[in-house]
Amino acid sequence: MKSASIKSVLMLVVAGFAGITVGLAQQRKTGEKAYFTGTAQGLYVEFNDVAVARMGLTVMRKSKADADYVPVGRTARPTSGADFYRRMSDVVDLFPGYSLPATELADSLWQVWSGQDAASLLGVRSPIIHLALGLSFLDTGAVSGETYAYQFTGKADGSRFGSEWVDYERTSPAFSPMRSTIVDPGESRPYLEWQSAQANGAMQFDIWRRVSGTATDFEKLFTPSGVVVNAKGDSLTYLVTDTTALSGVRYDYYIASRDIFGNPGNPSDTVTLQVGGRRNIETAFNVQTQAVDNGIRLYWEPLEQRYSLQNIVILRSAVYDGGYETIATVPVTDTAYVDLDVRGGKSYYYQLLIQGEANFSLASPRVSGIYQGVVKLLPPQNLEGKDTPEGCRLSWYYADTVNLRGFYVYRTTSPTSPLEQVSGLLPPTAGLNTYVDTAQRAAGGHAYYMVAAVSTTQSLSPPSAVIEVLRSGTNETVRLTAPSQLRPLWLTDTTVSLTWLDLHRISEHVAVYRVYRKDTDDGAFGEKAWLETDMNEFVDTLTHGQQYWYAIRSVDASGTLSALSPVVVVASQYQKPLPPGSVRLMAGDGGVVVNWDTDGASGNIHSYRIYRALAAGGTEMIADVESVGEQQSYLDKTAKAGNRYYYYVSSVDKRGIESEVSEEVSITMP
Repeated sequence: MKSASIKSVLMLVVAGFAGITVGLAQQRKTGEKAYFTGTAQGLYVEFNDVAVARMGLTVMRKSKADADYVPVGRTARPTSGADFYRRMSDVVDLFPGYSLPATELADSLWQVWSGQDAASLLGVRSPIIHLALGLSFLDTGAVSGETYAYQFTGKADGSRFGSEWVDYERTSPAFSPMRSTIVDPGESRPYLEWQSAQANGAMQFDIWRRVSGTATDFEKLFTPSGVVVNAKGDSLTYLVTDTTALSGVRYDYYIASRDIFGNPGNPSDTVTLQVGGRRNIETAFNVQTQAVDNGIRLYWEPLEQRYSLQNIVILRSAVYDGGYETIATVPVTDTAYVDLDVRGGKSYYYQLLIQGEANFSLASPRVSGIYQGVVKLLPPQNLEGKDTPEGCRLSWYYADTVNLRGFYVYRTTSPTSPLEQVSGLLPPTAGLNTYVDTAQRAAGGHAYYMVAAVSTTQSLSPPSAVIEVLRSGTNETVRLTAPSQLRPLWLTDTTVSLTWLDLHRISEHVAVYRVYRKDTDDGAFGEKAWLETDMNEFVDTLTHGQQYWYAIRSVDASGTLSALSPVVVVASQYQKPLPPGSVRLMAGDGGVVVNWDTDGASGNIHSYRIYRALAAGGTEMIADVESVGEQQSYLDKTAKAGNRYYYYVSSVDKRGIESEVSEEVSITMP
């Protein structure tokens, strides 16, 4: 039973190493007992005789420049299984692709070598096994390109045999062609297969890879691989799984055959793939939209593995379910894009695609955006300031936080200097908002503040009132805030209402307001107020053609005045009536008849004035005719024969406002 078991092991070993015999035809046979193969490690000599191996040999060599043979080494049979295993350990690193057999397999091989079936191991053709058994010899001192002759002497009986002259050149084996059959990018690990005919097929191969499209050289790849024989036994399949590939990167691959000594043979065809294909190109993440002043802003998370990507393609549609079209292609380093081609109040839908070297990612989730236009906000109200140990403390009121992003605070220390922003964007609160200007904590004197609201589209509201805060370090009395935000509002054709910011709500020191008025732009307002009121509004009457300049001061209980408010100019809004139309002249026995039409506006007209002039000049009003209907006429009895007269007619409304004159008409009296 034991011998039968050993024979079974032997058959498995021989079957397992059978493919290693492929490439034997590449060896150069110079006699019946020695084969020579050029390898990278040296000139390999294999003996095809168990008896020769068992008796041991002294190996001698000479080149064509040498007169005599010189010893270069010896072979000897192993003395035990342990010695056999040690010898394999000494040479296993000389040949790529080999590893030590398991201890059980090594013991089985030793038993076969020690028995009657030792000759069966000649077919194994494994260089590490044959070197360990003394079936071969590796001349590592040979020089590539030289020509040598060898002589072998048996240790037991002194018998000799030699070789012909041998050229030491590295063998270039030619195996059956290897062609790709499967190229699968995989989710994260590419899988590839090549096939060749089993006859003269390579049982060992190397894998070579480079990043596609670059000028870099192919590099040898160390990754799981293998060779299998098909069920019919007529073809070999070479299997490769690249566990080192990076997702989304495009690679070129090929395999190169190799004989049992590590000599490279013919390469396969080259295949190209992108790891993961479409599956592994990163999808845009966390895509969001935001309305800004000039359009819709899209923004997203930064992409990873940007070195393997090409572009970001932005798609848009007016409907959610389809019709998406490309509107922009941006670099993969971008994280935002503003769509300017939008209409206010209309919704748009967006998707992003990431373009790889040969594929696109899956589309990002659809997001919608609506362009609101420039959002207009009201100014902050009731701005107050107070000097505190921490600095100037400001407070203001803002009720509606819809479309409100925050506030900016502005400051100056001189009423003649421009205000400058002193805060970052302050988050809003519905109702009362506060800010402490700590930069002014240790400073004395006056500080002037203003606050503006910031919309979600980055636009600014009109500014708040400018307030003055007296900082600690002075004995001055806080001056009153001047009224601001003066606005005229016409109530009728002749009455106008003027309003301004009510300072009573932001300052307890304001008692009343004094209104100053003048009717010319020249000169200053007088010291005496035109009107005094405790309301932040008054009504004035302007007749036709009148124009007034107004300014307001706030007054405290002691009579102290604030500075003048900004000046507002109000001009009368009343319009002149239209002149009469279709003025016509007709000469008669009694004089010149002047006719005209009122164009349907006679209800607002009080009378009509008729003007006459001679060719030499001297225009004069000759009549004022009361309005009595839609058609009017007047008989000029003073016209004299032989003279040429020019006539004009104007309208006078019930307020006494006269229109421009009509078009000129003329007539010559017969």
